[in-house]
Amino acid sequence: MAYFRYHARDVQGSVQRGVLEAASPQEVARKLKATRLYPVKIRPLRSRRPRSAPEEHIIRFFKDLADLLNAGLPMDRSLALLGTSQTHKTFQKIVQDFLEEVQGGSDLSEALGKYRDVFGDLPGHMVRAGEASGTLPAILQRLGEYLEQRRVFKQNLLSALIYPSILLLTSGFSMIILLVYVIPKFAQIFNDLNQEVPLLTQVLLQMGVFLKEYGWVLPVMLAVAFWGGKTLYRRPGFRRSLDRLVIGAPFTSYLVLRAEMTRFCITLGTLINAGVPLLRALSLVEQLILNSALRDAVSPLHREIKMGHSMSSYFRSNSLFPFRMATMLRISEEQGSLGQGLLGLGDYFKRELQEALKRLMNLMEPLVIITTGCIIGVMVWSMFSAIFGINQIQF
Repeated sequence: MAYFRYHARDVQGSVQRGVLEAASPQEVARKLKATRLYPVKIRPLRSRRPRSAPEEHIIRFFKDLADLLNAGLPMDRSLALLGTSQTHKTFQKIVQDFLEEVQGGSDLSEALGKYRDVFGDLPGHMVRAGEASGTLPAILQRLGEYLEQRRVFKQNLLSALIYPSILLLTSGFSMIILLVYVIPKFAQIFNDLNQEVPLLTQVLLQMGVFLKEYGWVLPVMLAVAFWGGKTLYRRPGFRRSLDRLVIGAPFTSYLVLRAEMTRFCITLGTLINAGVPLLRALSLVEQLILNSALRDAVSPLHREIKMGHSMSSYFRSNSLFPFRMATMLRISEEQGSLGQGLLGLGDYFKRELQEALKRLMNLMEPLVIITTGCIIGVMVWSMFSAIFGINQIQF
């Protein structure tokens, strides 16, 4: 149900305005005609749902809901208890809306879909998989753990980026001072002496003139590029092309593949251990893969297994996936413990991803120092070369 604002005329021709709750504009029109009002304009009322909530409250919500459901409480009773225990008013309203949706006959996944700005796409897909398979408490627990791990990783990443960011800002400020104020002073000396400015100093001088007169263009260009890229990314065709590019580049492919396979293996292993048939579990888990190119690579797996082939043979025949994946899955299939093998693979990919990102962060600091040092060194060298040129002037 949604709210619609309408303009209508009565039998006397007077304009009536108001708001109605209905499933569609057509239903609003039918309701108006039933009261002898004739619609002129009907438009949806903008939703006033919250667009954000603290991440720690989201994580606690999923974990607490899993504990309450494991304790045997029904969904509506669990949501009612969680709604009264929330300290954050915005998130309390979200939980209360969930309760109203569930009491109205909707599933929790449908309620989550209406708050996609707050929760993202992943929780809705995972909850839908849990609802369809009867493993909702386990899925909620796994979702809470995954979101907690992601939050800790983001905090560690932010901490690791603080020093390089400060270094970049101070170095950038120093470069602007040199380009805009210091180097033009040397150029003025050469002009006063009617001497030619050295080539490197001329280049830097022109850069300084541009920054001084048109520096405001740079943040505008960055803002336009950001919003333009965000708009393009929402288009399915552009997003699919970008996903192919990301999964085709060596470094980004390594990171994206391990992030996606971590989520894929852990969720699929959880569903299989809960007794969900493999084909049904695959249909549910495929929706969790965010990279469209990787999703296209995994989608034939359902057909292959339906034809009687093993999961390990499919991943062995596809060079996109690591060889270890096929080997570990084959061992798990022979031992009859495919669910546990998938959970182990998910933990393995998670460790690999964390190690790769940790090495990347460790390399970033010296890389920033060397790069900014070289740039500032070139500027300083251009000034010294200009000074040496002044010393060679014949008076």
